[in-house]
Amino acid sequence: MRTLPCPSRDEAQAHLLRAIETYVHGGIAKGYAANQAEIDSVIAIYDAYDAGFGAPSEGLKGGELLQQLRDAIYSGYEFTQTGGKLASIRSTLMAGVELCPICGIAPPRQLDHHLPRSDYRPLAVYPRNLVPLCQECNQSKSKSAAEEPAQQFFHPYLENIPNAPFLRAGVVIENGGMIATFDIDPAAPIQALARQRLSFVLQRLKLNERYAREINIYLTSQATAVRMLFSSAGADGVRGYLLAQADVESRQFHLNHWRPVLLRALAEHAGFCSGEFAVILPA
Repeated sequence: MRTLPCPSRDEAQAHLLRAIETYVHGGIAKGYAANQAEIDSVIAIYDAYDAGFGAPSEGLKGGELLQQLRDAIYSGYEFTQTGGKLASIRSTLMAGVELCPICGIAPPRQLDHHLPRSDYRPLAVYPRNLVPLCQECNQSKSKSAAEEPAQQFFHPYLENIPNAPFLRAGVVIENGGMIATFDIDPAAPIQALARQRLSFVLQRLKLNERYAREINIYLTSQATAVRMLFSSAGADGVRGYLLAQADVESRQFHLNHWRPVLLRALAEHAGFCSGEFAVILPA
């Protein structure tokens, strides 16, 4: 789980105007001819969204706006698809994000509305409300925003999460198998609310179940190196390799990506480093 650079909003008004501009399709008028006061009202909602760090509130639903305007913004999101007149929003937000910022397993293929598009129509094309996620995370995420702050998804753009380790893994090797369980370190130097939200996401998206499917495949790729290091340098050689590989993968992905977190947990597991790896790694 990680944060992402906050998108610029320099073109937010231009995006909004393109989203709602009027046109005729199949003989039916589409879009909405907004006046400047209405545009300013939507921009004020953007300001409130930023000031509240993306937290849900009634004001962000735009109840004072005409329904036709809210509907036009809602429909305008479709133009962000590939080939649409707002496709640059999608390409800009996706650029440089190789793996889903929530699970770190699959590439992001979809834009998630941090506050759901169905309820928060004025935010449908606001870049800071659009987060690149993989399909599984996006589909598992609730389509409504919880009222309880601790049960709201952390905001990858606006959440204040220091660049410090907060994801940890516990490893148990028994009965010829290994179980790794991930959680949020209660001693991590992050705010209590952020810790609660990260824990909620971990549970809500069933990340431990999903990581379990990935771990066996990933550890198979490390089997040869681990066995060679154990043969030549024993437990210390295995431990040193795991820590060195964790540093490499932290730089490649990020500090709290599940793979380097797992490697560091294995490096701390005396049994794994002393030969118990043979039980779970293919020869």
